[in-house]
Amino acid sequence: MTPNLAGQYAPAIYKQLRDFKSGARTNPIMNPRVDNLSDEDMRDIADFYAYLPRQRPYHSGTQPTPPIVMHGAPMRNIPPCAVCHGTIGYKVGTEWLEGESPVYLRAQLMAFASGERHNDISEQMRNVARGMSPTEMEQAAAYYAGKP
Repeated sequence: MTPNLAGQYAPAIYKQLRDFKSGARTNPIMNPRVDNLSDEDMRDIADFYAYLPRQRPYHSGTQPTPPIVMHGAPMRNIPPCAVCHGTIGYKVGTEWLEGESPVYLRAQLMAFASGERHNDISEQMRNVARGMSPTEMEQAAAYYAGKP
């Protein structure tokens, strides 16, 4: 239920730490841990984790990339996951998802869809997750978690 931060983009980590500190994102474990961090502390933590080696992407090739990841669902106004989260492109402040736990990824998608998690800029992830089917959430989580 926790993300792997090794090699994560520093701006993404920094944003999440700031969100935990401000209360924009809530978690009973993280919120108390960031209460006394200075802005410099949060930047240093973000830089430290960004410096660590990132888990390499692995996709067996036996299963095609899920359509929601590569193409999105244009008729439902859902962009491809890969546009913001790597493979096709990168949007500043978004997380690198390769190698994350499928349990964590599914939980975050469900939290965005329900509105329980609401620290996304301009409600982008909430709108995307609300439009995704449970099957698409499962496929995206399984794809990004793919490991040998």
